[in-house]
Parts: sequence; structure tokens; C-alpha cells
Amino acid sequence: MEATSKRSSHLCHENGDWMSHLPENLWDVPLHNLSLPGSHDAMTYCLDKNSDVSVNESKLLQVIDKCMPCIIRPIIMKWSITQVLSVSEQLDAGIRYLDFRIAHKPNDSSVNLYFVHMVYTTAVVEDILREILKWLQTHPQEVVILACRNFDGLTKELHHHLISCIKKIFHSKLCPKDVSADIISLRMIQ
Repeated sequence: MEATSKRSSHLCHENGDWMSHLPENLWDVPLHNLSLPGSHDAMTYCLDKNSDVSVNESKLLQVIDKCMPCIIRPIIMKWSITQVLSVSEQLDAGIRYLDFRIAHKPNDSSVNLYFVHMVYTTAVVEDILREILKWLQTHPQEVVILACRNFDGLTKELHHHLISCIKKIFHSKLCPKDVSADIISLRMIQ
């Protein structure tokens, strides 16, 4: 495991600026025609092993987890964790498409949003968005696509809060909304 960790750490620093090294003719190709490396369930490296099972999982799984956590929880964690690198490490490794499953924890009166994949993460969405912004500021010619979905437990107000956070954090780095996704290229959004 330690050798894998060291190898992963080494790989993380080799691909952080790969987009800036693309041939000039690819800068005008629409983004949807480029193959971008992506990360499935990007935030599962920080799942909270003490978290409740997501309310969107089956009731049976939720009940069994409460009755036999010492047996079921390790299985849930093994199924749920798809990433071991942090977001910054994934970006440094060359990932440019992040699959984010956004959720609000039940019985949480705060506006904090988390990520979810069977269980909730320890990371707060707003903190991770700021981490991505910081990474983008040190890699100005790179593009990152955030695929936000699921929205477990988000009310209309919480969804508006998420959109507001994204706009506030990324403002000038967001893809222009008046440009068709069919034609948007790296050159257009640099």
C-alpha cells in the first residue's frame, strides 16, 4: 500500500499542466470532441465512516447498517470508495472532469452541503470548490469540468445556495452562458 501511495503521489505531479501542452490545432476543437480524463465519484476519498447511510439508499440497507454496523459498514465503505487521491491530487494527476454527487445531510439545520456515495463525506462542498479555485489559479491554462448531480436532500433554497456558491467562488472562471456548448473550445475559455 505504501508503494502504491508513493507512486500515486509521484504521478500526481506529472500531469498538472497537460492541457497547456496540447498542440495548437486542438485549442479550437469543441470541448465535447476532446477526451478528458474524469474521476467517478471524485469525493469518495473522504467518506465519513461514522456517517449515516444516505437517505436515498434502500431502507433495508439503512436498517441493516444500524443493526449490524460492524459487519455491514466495512462492506459499504469498500463498495463506496472509488478514489484515494484528494481533489488537488486528482487534478495534479491530470483529471479534468470531476463527478460530484451533492447532498445535504438529513437533520442538519446548517446550509452546509456535502458529497455522497452511499454515505456522506467529511468534506464540505464550499471548501472543495475553493480548493479547486486555488488549483486553477496556479494552473491558468487548464480547464476543469464539474459535473454536479444527485442533489440528495437539497431544498430549492439549498440548491440556490449551491448555485450562489459556485458563482461567487468561480465567477470569471465559469464558462460563458451565452456560448453554445457545441462550439466552446479551450481557446474560448482561457
